[in-house]
Amino acid sequence: MNGLGVAILLCATVLVRLPDDVPAYPNAVQIQIGDELVIGGEYFRIAYFATPDSVSAVAEHFFQTWKRTGLPTMVDGHPEDEMVVSAFYTREGLQRSIVLKRWRGKTIGFAAVRDLWVRTNAAPQEMFSPGEGALWLQNVESRDGAARMYHRTALIEDKLGGAADRIKNQLAAAGYSPDQEKWLSREGARQLTLEHIRAGQRVVTHLVEIEVGATAIVQTCVHCVGDSAGAEQMRSRTDGGRAN
Repeated sequence: MNGLGVAILLCATVLVRLPDDVPAYPNAVQIQIGDELVIGGEYFRIAYFATPDSVSAVAEHFFQTWKRTGLPTMVDGHPEDEMVVSAFYTREGLQRSIVLKRWRGKTIGFAAVRDLWVRTNAAPQEMFSPGEGALWLQNVESRDGAARMYHRTALIEDKLGGAADRIKNQLAAAGYSPDQEKWLSREGARQLTLEHIRAGQRVVTHLVEIEVGATAIVQTCVHCVGDSAGAEQMRSRTDGGRAN
């Protein structure tokens, strides 16, 4: 496919009005995943679609569409299997991307809008704070209408029991009460699930002992309150748009 491989087009053309939603492909049903997502402190909108068209045909469609509107555009990947097409709305600080993968005779596309300007680190205070013992930490926030969920995944240097005690103490300090506690052992690995509640909010924590002195933690908080200012800023730039 001509023009595909790795390409960066830097154009001086005036940018068009921002589309209202994530990129859509003709004649394909697009399903949005939640409302906004916050991944690693960055705001996203994500949707997916499926089409019988080839990866290269779908990539070419978005590449040429964004190229014609004068957007800086980048394409990478293998035309027969997997490709990524991205366009940059430099004045609005937004990136629109399509990730394409061939699967069982169809092309699966994940479409995303990413905010390049706004970041947030304000997770709800009840979410586990590993302190200096964190080997790895990732935060994801999802919003779907009135429902909001925060997810925190961590790998920490601590025994399972010690990590569980820290989480219980932190949630108790935030006003949560224990609801359930379940121990499991699968293939020799100890696992613990904790559930805490507070006035319509629920925190579910899964802990797995990877090895002695190392514990993996996956924590979900439903209807917790965090920073929403960044999401409002992103919504105003994607939904409202403007002529440039």
